Amino acid sequence: MSGRAGRLFPQRPKASAEQASQLMRQGAILLAAKMLARQGREVASLSGGIHAWARAGLPVVAAGGRPGRVA
Repeated sequence: MSGRAGRLFPQRPKASAEQASQLMRQGAILLAAKMLARQGREVASLSGGIHAWARAGLPVVAAGGRPGRVA
């Protein structure tokens, strides 16, 4: 994340807010992943997110173990 810090304040304020928000989300996700790993859980990053997972034909499971779908 530190490599992106220099890009937080471009000429347009709207871009700054969007980029800062993205960095905060990434920081929160990283923190959650570290906490889960410390609990002994397996943690992985999904390149492309859940949408890429579903497009690849991988299983999506809803609450209760029912087949799920990605909106």
